[in-house]
Amino acid sequence: MADSIDFLELYEKIFKVLPRNNVQRLMEVCYEVVGVPILTVDVMYNLLGIAPNVKTGDYQWDYLLENKGYETDMIVRLYEDGIMQSVNNRNAPYVVDWGSCRDNPKIQGIVKVNDIVEGYVTMQCTYDQITPDRLKAMDIIMNVCALFFRENDSESSMPYTYQKVFAGELFNHRIKTPRQLTMWQKDMNCDLNPPYQIFAVSTYDKSEKNVLSYIRKLSQQFSPYQFALIQENILYVLHYNMKKRPRGNSEETLFIKTLRRFNGCCGASRYFDDLLCASDYIKQAEDAMTLGQSMGSPNGVHYYESLYLPAILAPRLSQMPRTNYISPAIPLLEEYDSENSTEFLKTLEAYTKNLFRTSETAAQLHIHRNTLLYRVQKIEEIGDFSLKDYSTVLHLMISFYMLDLENNYNT
Repeated sequence: MADSIDFLELYEKIFKVLPRNNVQRLMEVCYEVVGVPILTVDVMYNLLGIAPNVKTGDYQWDYLLENKGYETDMIVRLYEDGIMQSVNNRNAPYVVDWGSCRDNPKIQGIVKVNDIVEGYVTMQCTYDQITPDRLKAMDIIMNVCALFFRENDSESSMPYTYQKVFAGELFNHRIKTPRQLTMWQKDMNCDLNPPYQIFAVSTYDKSEKNVLSYIRKLSQQFSPYQFALIQENILYVLHYNMKKRPRGNSEETLFIKTLRRFNGCCGASRYFDDLLCASDYIKQAEDAMTLGQSMGSPNGVHYYESLYLPAILAPRLSQMPRTNYISPAIPLLEEYDSENSTEFLKTLEAYTKNLFRTSETAAQLHIHRNTLLYRVQKIEEIGDFSLKDYSTVLHLMISFYMLDLENNYNT
């Protein structure tokens, strides 16, 4: 076929296919007009339509034809090549000719529904087949695919309309009365039974909405009892009818593995029973996600129940001068140690963190118990305080905890 496209013919063929709502037939009629192989997949890279229905010698094409979808390892390679991320910084349609597509360039179309990536359309071309007409044809085809996705199993289709609006209302803190909850459950024909848990997921690149779409679809395989919303480049998920399972179960392990492969970080709230308190637990999930990105290993699932102290105290690191939250005894002992070659500050820190247990502290410092007791007496004299005073002890505990946060928290 010639490289010029008869757009009238393309429109006529597409118009005839529209009532059938058949993605495979759409790909077949488009192939008849554009003259190069074309396929479409959903955001999980499951094959929805392909034409011609024969191998072409392109590895990615032939793999989809034979297996009807990509394995996770292949999707990760697309991510590592930057092909998945290109959705965020290029206006479709565009040409992909790098990474795994270096030798077999593609014209890439993106299927979006309400600005959420739901799938991809791909034309397989040689370089001389990449023409303005084919790019224009792809623009038409990907928009028609968006219509089909709305009518089929997209989250934006009619069966999911109430659920999606409900998720938007919930995660924007607009559900505040029992009557609202009752009406939503009636409209959705859904029993939102406790216990609940909220997840917040983000990636290193805050624009990777299509990666979040992939993670959203994947998480639905783990639990059908959920509502999800991608908002401000964060994926929010409400789980309901939760079964409290031990950490490290197979589903969690698979989810964490996926997050790590796509540089994703998830914050998980505590379990809760009152959906009207969801705003508090959304904040828990957000705080756990942010702290997880800033402390320790950023990829994976981070639970608020293990991070509530950093969530309370870490913001003060940037809000207060250091001298306002550190006990004055600490710089005083630091100066004394420097001038006298002693280790009183180290001793006080160990003694405090061991909850003032003499035996454990002496063993940790490799000193005799009497030596420790002598040091404690000298510390109280130098600092002019008593370790039997509740406020003094509490301030020291907070101070040493804040110093650890300074070392571990990226402000």
